[in-house]
Amino acid sequence: MNALSFVRELLDKVYHWHRVPSSVKAKAVLLYFRGMSLRDVQKYLSDEGYRVSIEAIREWFHSVGKMLRALYTYALWVYVDERKIKKRRKFYYLWLAVDERGRPVYASLTAKRDSWTAQVVLSSTRAKVCTTDKGPWYVSAVRKLPVKWVHETFGKRNVVERWFFFIKHRLRRFYKRFPWNARYETIWSWLSSFITLYTLLEVKS
Repeated sequence: MNALSFVRELLDKVYHWHRVPSSVKAKAVLLYFRGMSLRDVQKYLSDEGYRVSIEAIREWFHSVGKMLRALYTYALWVYVDERKIKKRRKFYYLWLAVDERGRPVYASLTAKRDSWTAQVVLSSTRAKVCTTDKGPWYVSAVRKLPVKWVHETFGKRNVVERWFFFIKHRLRRFYKRFPWNARYETIWSWLSSFITLYTLLEVKS
C-alpha cells in the first residue's frame, strides 16, 4: 500500500463522510507532513479546483493523531528518550519509547522532566528491560520499578534518537511560529499526528 492509500484509509476511519474527497484530504495531509506550509497546501488544492480553508487542512492533519494509541506495540525491551519542546518561556517534554525496530510503544508530552514522570513513562511501556541515557530522572525511576535498566549514550539507542531528529527537523520549518504560541493540547495533537504518520509511512513501510 502506498503512502497516499495509508493516509486515506486513516481519514476514512476518522470521517464518516467527506465533502472533499478523502484522496484529496490525504494528499493535503501528506504534503503538510512532508514540510509544506498550510498556506502552500491551500494554494495547491485551489489550483486543483478545491477551495478549502487553512483551518480545514489543519484539522485533517490533527485528526490523524487520534489513531496513535491503536499503533502502539508491545515489546519486552524498549528504548526510551525525551526532548524539550519550547513554548515561549517554558518547556514541555516529549517522551517516546520504541521497540528495536523503532515502532512506538508509548509517547506522552509532559510539563516536567523528573523521576516521577520518568517512572510513569517507563511503567506505561509494560516492558521488562529499558535502555535509556544516564539522565538522573531515569536513574531514580528504575530503582522503584521491576524493570532491568541498561544505559547507553549511543549504540542501539539510535533507534529512538532517530525519531527526535526528524521531529526537530520538521518543527524547524515553522520558524518559531509553532509551537511557540500554541496551547498544550494543540502541541500534543500535532505531535501525535506526526508520530502516527511517521510510523505508518517510514517505520512500518
